[in-house]
Parts: sequence; C-alpha cells; structure tokens
Amino acid sequence: MIVRIMGQGQWVLEPEHLLELNELDRALEERVEAGDQEGMIAALERLGEGVRRLGVEVPEDVLAESDLVLPDVDVSVEEVRALLQSTSEYYGLIPDADDELYEGDPESTDL
Repeated sequence: MIVRIMGQGQWVLEPEHLLELNELDRALEERVEAGDQEGMIAALERLGEGVRRLGVEVPEDVLAESDLVLPDVDVSVEEVRALLQSTSEYYGLIPDADDELYEGDPESTDL
C-alpha cells in the first residue's frame, strides 16, 4: 500500500503495519468527532509519524499512484470530518487491517 502525506511524500507500507496505524487512526477519528482541533492535529501528527516510521519512503523520482492520502497538519476538523465521510468503506483514514492483510499490492512490492 502506498500512502501519501500531503506536502511530505509517499511511503510504502506492508499490510501488517495497518494494525498499529489503525489504533492511531481511531484516536484521530475520536478527536474529530469531539470537535477537538488541537487534539486532532496531535493525532494526525502521530499518524504521520507512524507512517514515516513504519514505511519505506518512495524515491522522489518514482511516479507511483497513492492508495490513500493523509492530509497535512494544517487542516481543519471540518475538512477531516468530510474526508472521513468520503472513506466510508474504512474505519477512518486508514483501511482496516483485517481487509488488507490478505491482499497483495504488486505495485507497492515492486518499489
């Protein structure tokens, strides 16, 4: 899976990484539901840190389509709420790990 963080780049993640990221994603969703702008930004920063820590950065000279896009931290609660509503097949911004653990992404593994 290839994840883009707006304004920062792309990272390749393995399906097993989603287990940890799902926890960070749930915290983000809780902050959005509470309308907590500062808490949402902190949760979004932790989610981005998790992606960067667990993933392998895609080289800048490689063109790869992102499987999902995370907003940068200069986003509002309302914007993230709209983004969450548009990803109704997921729990939050990150797909549920159970769905992804059994799917291979040949494009990601080629990088």
